Amino acid sequence: MKKVFYGITAIAISFSSNFIAVNSAQALEEGIYWGGGSRYITISRRVTKEFGARYCYAGSSSNGAMIASLNPKIPRYQTGIDYEVYTLDGVENNLAIQQYAFKRDQITFGKLVGRFVREGLVYKREGDTRVKRSPELQECLNSTQPYFKQISSGRGR
Repeated sequence: MKKVFYGITAIAISFSSNFIAVNSAQALEEGIYWGGGSRYITISRRVTKEFGARYCYAGSSSNGAMIASLNPKIPRYQTGIDYEVYTLDGVENNLAIQQYAFKRDQITFGKLVGRFVREGLVYKREGDTRVKRSPELQECLNSTQPYFKQISSGRGR
């Protein structure tokens, strides 16, 4: 009887720890990521009881900025908990962000080819998003619809 009880307890503990690990690894990591030079990406999240989690992307470089809502394209539970992919709403050239479960301090930003982001740059996390958000990023987070806005730097005019 003791062996059966210990076996059931071990299975229950194993199952519950796997369940917790899967659930805790389901979200894209918020933060400010640096891609070299003047290239930065900010990932922000807003959670509401009514709509759940909403993720928004703000990318900036010397060419300008782009703000877009993010859509989970390939959830982590479909990949064996290795990575997940989010696509940018409103962008025609299939831009996406990929983040591995074991590399939560970096993201890859590029084109979605099949089930992976290819031809992209790796961005390393430099900070959190507790800094003041731009009005456009806050507007994206507050919206319940797909959001896209591009802001030109005004260079070359």
